[in-house]
Amino acid sequence: MNKKKEEKDMQKFNKKQIINSKKYSRNRDILEAILKENTSYSTEEVEQKIKDFMKRKV
Repeated sequence: MNKKKEEKDMQKFNKKQIINSKKYSRNRDILEAILKENTSYSTEEVEQKIKDFMKRKV
């Protein structure tokens, strides 16, 4: 993996940054419910949390 890819994967964002991003605008309500306030998440972690949430039974 190249250096820039590794740095991008390591970036962490707080709940407010993630919810306000264009990338996750479709999942804003889900993320509001599942992300914790004082925790930082990588984009990979956020994607996995969304997938897990969508797979759960209602």
